[in-house]
Amino acid sequence: MSTASISEDIRGKFPLHSAVWENDYGKLEQQIGLQQDDIEAVDPRGRTPLHLAVSLGHLELVRVLLRHGASVTKENAKTWTVLQEAVSTGDPEMVQLVLQRRDYLKASTALGGVPELLLKIKEVFLHSVLLIRMFVTLDVFT
Repeated sequence: MSTASISEDIRGKFPLHSAVWENDYGKLEQQIGLQQDDIEAVDPRGRTPLHLAVSLGHLELVRVLLRHGASVTKENAKTWTVLQEAVSTGDPEMVQLVLQRRDYLKASTALGGVPELLLKIKEVFLHSVLLIRMFVTLDVFT
C-alpha cells in the first residue's frame, strides 16, 4: 500500500497512524506536538500508532512514540501487546527498545515514582551548586 492509496479520510481521522504508515518522522513529531491527537488512538484495525510503527519495523518512529509516552502495555484488537508485535518482527533492537521501556515502567510503578524523584533531587542539587558557586564568586570579588 503506497502513501497515495491512503485516503484523505483516514489521514484526517488518524494523522499519527498516517505519519507512521508513511514513515515520516517530521510529520509524526509535528502531529504529536499539536497535542490534539491522541497518542493512544486506535485505528479501524485496532492498532495504536505504536503498534503500527512496531509492526512496520519503523524503529525511529517507535523511539519518538515512546519518548512521548505511548503505552507499551496496550493490546491491539487481536490482544497482542507491543512486545509481542516487536518479537514478531524479528528485530532484536526493536525488542530491546520495547523491553527497556516496559521494564522502566514496571520499576517506576513498583518504586512509586522513585526514578522521577531522583531526577528532581539531581535538579535541585545542581541548582544549589550553581547558587553556592555564585555566592563564592561574589565573596571573592567583594
